[in-house]
Amino acid sequence: MRSTYLKKGQVFFLALLVASVSACKKDALDVPPKGFLTDAAAFSSEANADLVLNDIYANLPDINNETQNSDQYTDNSACGASWETGQSVIRANSLNPSNAIDGPAGSWKWETVYANIRKCNVFLQNTAANKGKYSDAWYTKRVGEATFMRAYYYSLLYTNYGGVPLISKPLDNRTGDDIFVARGTADQTVAFIEADCDAAAAALPLTSDNGRATKGAALTLKGWIELFAASPLSNTTNDAAKWAKAAATNQQVMGLGQYIIFGDYAGQFLSLNNWNKETIFARGYAAPNRGHKREGILGPVIVNGGQQAWGNLAPTQNLIDDYEMDNGKPITDPTSGYDPQNPYVHREPRFYQSIVYDGSTWQGDTFKSRIGGNNEIDLGSSSDITNTGYNGKKTLDESIRGQTSLNTTQGTSNYIIFRYAEVLLSYAEAQNEAVGPDASVYAAVNQVRQRAGSALPALPAGLNQSQMRDVIRRERRIEFVFEDKRWYDIRRWDITTKGPAVLQEQEYGMKITADGAGKLTYTPVPIFKNTFSEHMNWLPLPLRITNQNPKLTQNPGYN
Repeated sequence: MRSTYLKKGQVFFLALLVASVSACKKDALDVPPKGFLTDAAAFSSEANADLVLNDIYANLPDINNETQNSDQYTDNSACGASWETGQSVIRANSLNPSNAIDGPAGSWKWETVYANIRKCNVFLQNTAANKGKYSDAWYTKRVGEATFMRAYYYSLLYTNYGGVPLISKPLDNRTGDDIFVARGTADQTVAFIEADCDAAAAALPLTSDNGRATKGAALTLKGWIELFAASPLSNTTNDAAKWAKAAATNQQVMGLGQYIIFGDYAGQFLSLNNWNKETIFARGYAAPNRGHKREGILGPVIVNGGQQAWGNLAPTQNLIDDYEMDNGKPITDPTSGYDPQNPYVHREPRFYQSIVYDGSTWQGDTFKSRIGGNNEIDLGSSSDITNTGYNGKKTLDESIRGQTSLNTTQGTSNYIIFRYAEVLLSYAEAQNEAVGPDASVYAAVNQVRQRAGSALPALPAGLNQSQMRDVIRRERRIEFVFEDKRWYDIRRWDITTKGPAVLQEQEYGMKITADGAGKLTYTPVPIFKNTFSEHMNWLPLPLRITNQNPKLTQNPGYN
């Protein structure tokens, strides 16, 4: 098997799992390298073709092993170090085509995503050509899965870059294909993803083996893309029909009867609850060779007298202030009972399940970010210790020590990509924007808020559309904290530089001091001033990519 390369440098976003076999005459040198499969072998049986599809799944972004999570690009979390791109590039207003970021675990990297799309196209083309070798049931299901995966990879591109080149077959410069493809419009890209999701949903079962796509996953992905497209960043005329379409698709998922709100908010992210009934689609992990080190990367730094982890999740005071009180009222409500000098009392349950704060415990040790404490706030950002006074807790397994995690990648908890709470809040948001806060909007939001074990009071009656919008946006921030959702939400709502301008605001931490009698004083302190430009809501196409493909146009603001 020969590999053909363009004379003009590296082939534009082409990567082969299974290389197409050349039509030229065979000779002694024209043999597959060891470890590679020809098309004929790779697609000769269901078992072999499954290996190809498994590789497509295996290339889902490995975010549980990622140092720089996307919450660091937002107002949710400070960065573990000032050099990390969340602070040095995104929130320092420095993003440009020459330093275009790849995103967590390379999930936005142009070449990587298109390589995965090509793998999907190779699978779809070759299974169609060899259809007679497979059972009808296998073929229908596996084609549905590959189609879903192609839609998922395109969704990563669309939600970060906008319209992108739409490629539905493996391109090959040896057959006359023009591999330099121009960008589709944003609307064309959305329509492409919707069509793939519809085809996948029609082919896929309601339930499947853990980690494989289902009808619910396909519809959830479609509903998410439609919600993004209906939001202010993309839907500049506020076309209510786009909101209504997103609401209808998310309602379809709700009507499947396959998913519930899991009773343990924080517990759903632990390995013993992998593939619970709230999970719609996730990337799985397995010990010993395919585990993760999330606890070591993100956990509190000093535990029981020694450094355990890197502490690379430092919730901002800005985030902490968005947690309600346990009576369901925001801390800005004068009747909420909030005491700024006793700020961690009577907060809502998700706060205690998500945040390590001064006086709380982690692995049997009391976390003290106060001045003089074991994890004293690092206002100079000179160490791994939090420079906000907080550490993230949600998604971490307290039974795994940080050093064990780093040394043995012991973690096997899923990285949840879609879960049912998101469907409910996406439906509520879209329905509220389409028709206002009707009873179904209240029901969807309250179902999330009243989860067993972390229940909050039901929403007060009589909210208008604007008030409900504020409630839903706060719910999404709190419910999905540390799940890599905030980056997409603040951009699609177009609030990075407008309205609350969350990526132009001052970030705060909490400095805590004790007097001689041990009385604590709480003082919010500035830690970093965010700067961000409106055009950065869409990422720049990397310079290396636009240099390769003369048909590509750059996103506005980067020329």
